[in-house]
Amino acid sequence: MGKIIKTVLILIGLYFLLASFPAASHLQAQEVHLDVPFVPTPYEVIEDMLRFADLKKGDVLYDLGCGDGRIVIEAARRAGIRAVGIDIDPERIRESRENARIAGVDHLVEFRRADIFQSDFSEATVITMYLLPDVNIRLRPTILSLKPGTRIVSHQFDMDEWQADRMTYVPVDLYVHTVFLWIVPANVSGLWDWNLKLGTKKTDCRLEINQSFQYFSGKLYLGEQVLSIPATKVEGPRLEFSVILPDTTDTELVFSGQVEGDRLTGTVTQIQGKKNSRQPWIAVRRPGTAAPIDH
Repeated sequence: MGKIIKTVLILIGLYFLLASFPAASHLQAQEVHLDVPFVPTPYEVIEDMLRFADLKKGDVLYDLGCGDGRIVIEAARRAGIRAVGIDIDPERIRESRENARIAGVDHLVEFRRADIFQSDFSEATVITMYLLPDVNIRLRPTILSLKPGTRIVSHQFDMDEWQADRMTYVPVDLYVHTVFLWIVPANVSGLWDWNLKLGTKKTDCRLEINQSFQYFSGKLYLGEQVLSIPATKVEGPRLEFSVILPDTTDTELVFSGQVEGDRLTGTVTQIQGKKNSRQPWIAVRRPGTAAPIDH
């Protein structure tokens, strides 16, 4: 029932948005097949999209289905970053380039006429988009393969089972828009091995992780001891979890590290009362144990 209501709300929203641009949408549909009709994102919504994107020096923003280029232009104008717009409609690309020239940011931006499903945007640190639910889902595997920590900002439509890390509502005139943010998580699934000094001896350790998008859970093996790890969130390339050692009331191990490929490096902090001690943490994933996380 919830999915039916959600679909009806999406269709109602599209109706009101498209009603404002009937002539343009009809003309473009005649020129080229569009997976998504051109409906400009209101500047009030762009404000929150760029706030979610948290643009910094060195970022590269890609806008998928860039329309008239307004998001690309605003990102370049506000943050001075390089930004790229991709759209399959040649009229929109011409319009975007002219708008960038007028705004004085044409030296920072690039507009490509291309199919987003055939495009390489792996260099992006930020992706923005205003597409449709089925298009988002088709793009999802490619987006999840981007560098961990890449920010994904979507106007209006979500990623189905992939829960947003943040979302907000933006009222514009009589319509309430939604902005979603996802942080691409590292794939931490599989079996990880390392040695850890507990007390006076080194202990063989193993971590078994099951992951669904940015959430993971699993088991930690410390020698013969088996400890459960409750559902925990991966923050881009970083993960952190803690366990209480069995047969103790106040000894906690906090594991904090960063994943790069099949290697996990960080620190283990042992907390016992008011006494803390740290040691390096270097774990290696067993070959072939990583699993797809889009479930």
